[in-house]
Amino acid sequence: MKIRLFTPSDVSQLAAIFEASVMQGSGEFYSFAERSAWAYIEGEIRSENYWLERLKGTTIWVAEADNMLVGFINLKIGADSEVEAAAEVECLFVHPEYARSGVATSLYFALFEEVKILALKRLTVEASYLARPFFEKQGFRSIRRNEHKRFLNAADKAQGQAQVLVNFSMTLAL
Repeated sequence: MKIRLFTPSDVSQLAAIFEASVMQGSGEFYSFAERSAWAYIEGEIRSENYWLERLKGTTIWVAEADNMLVGFINLKIGADSEVEAAAEVECLFVHPEYARSGVATSLYFALFEEVKILALKRLTVEASYLARPFFEKQGFRSIRRNEHKRFLNAADKAQGQAQVLVNFSMTLAL
């Protein structure tokens, strides 16, 4: 496995990893409707332009294995305006076929090397049920349970019928 920095030509594979991770990898914790509301925007697949815009201003590492991308992680500096020298692990997704094979750990270690260079004092993450145990093993502590409303489609949005996605705000003092 090779860890390297993201290039814009990786965006379609990155989007596919996200969709597979959410739709296939999170089934133990989230219903099909919840996963659909998370993976898609009102029923539509997240476009390459969506991902390029979302990841703008962050540092992104990707994991390559078997001549394809199998995971990604990104770091957003200054995510917490109340604390100087803080950053957020904004995304960490691994293709389900490579889950529990060290991909997430390798990606996190690459990110953490950058954190050390930047002399950050705190990392935060909004972790799913699936990701929370991983981040706990890295020393993060959960500070809050969050509920986010997401809609499957425009009709559900118009009727106020949201799926409620649960995640956890976590922090790591450095």
